[in-house]
Amino acid sequence: MAGREKPFIEETSMSSEDKGTQIKVGLFILIGLLTVGMMVIYFGRLGEGFSSYYNVKVEFTNASGLLRGSEILLAGAKVGRITNEPVILPDMRGVYVDVRILDQVKIPVGSKFSIGSSGLLGDKYIEISLDGAGAEKGFIKAGDVLKGSESGGGIAGMAEGAGALIGDLRTTVGNINAVVKKLDSTILSKDELASISATMKNLETATGRIADASKQFDTTMASGKATMDSAKKAADELQQTLSAIHKLVDQAKSGSGVLGTLISNREMANNLRALVLNLRKHGILWYKDTNAPAPAGDKVEP
Repeated sequence: MAGREKPFIEETSMSSEDKGTQIKVGLFILIGLLTVGMMVIYFGRLGEGFSSYYNVKVEFTNASGLLRGSEILLAGAKVGRITNEPVILPDMRGVYVDVRILDQVKIPVGSKFSIGSSGLLGDKYIEISLDGAGAEKGFIKAGDVLKGSESGGGIAGMAEGAGALIGDLRTTVGNINAVVKKLDSTILSKDELASISATMKNLETATGRIADASKQFDTTMASGKATMDSAKKAADELQQTLSAIHKLVDQAKSGSGVLGTLISNREMANNLRALVLNLRKHGILWYKDTNAPAPAGDKVEP
């Protein structure tokens, strides 16, 4: 009997180990499933069911690309979704979509609702641009009807701006073509070209004459410079002569020098006069001036 009980004990211990392993594996799988479920709820739309919203209606002239479930973004943050496909307005002037927005998100009255795109071929969404006045005008309430615009920021806005720019470029190119055609038909005609050619030749001739006149002017300026140098030299010499005359006059006034002596010394003047008369009367080395008689009243002693 003792030999038969030993296998039973081993089988019981092995089954206990298997149960422990199975429990550990089960707990691990359960934790993994709970984690995946929480991630699905947090990152997926299932989590939105636990939040509270208020609904508004947004009207667009053209809501192309908007689908049920499209996101509502405020400054890049998701604040709601579109709850239905675009519905045509009764007056046939556009469509409207129902939008639900989180209760904790308060949007000022006057904010802009526009259609944006995450890329050239990406999903469309509604972008909210806040009004600069803030809460002064109040906040949007549930059931309000808002007017939306088709153009928003991002790639869609850039594409629309590029389209407007291309239109302006086309207009500009058309204007340039019209101007070129007008120039070709008027200014660039044969008669006008001949007139322009003659004008250019006249201008070339006038330029040559101006160059010749410039050379002559340079020659005249050089000659004038030489004349000015000569005049300056003559003026310097005249200044020296005037200085000498001024010196003689000063000597005459002061009685110094030969001229001053002759003017101030009466006796010497008479002697010099007598000498001159005797020389003219009796001559020098048998030469005498016979045509120069002595003045009357002068007494000259030999």
